[in-house]
Amino acid sequence: MIEPLSERELHVLRLLGTDLNGPDIARQLIVSLNTVRTHTKNIYAKLGVNNRRAAVRRAEELDLMSRARDR
Repeated sequence: MIEPLSERELHVLRLLGTDLNGPDIARQLIVSLNTVRTHTKNIYAKLGVNNRRAAVRRAEELDLMSRARDR
């Protein structure tokens, strides 16, 4: 991974690993759905993946999920 995930991206990443959908994640974070989509797009780019499941799997491989849970 070239660029590290921001604190907010780690939080979004943790929520991507749940059953919450995009609008639910936005409500949880008290941000717009567009903001969640932007964070998600940045997460995918930084992890080199193109979907939610792959992002969570790659984050687990990089031990980012434990860091995301600690936030």
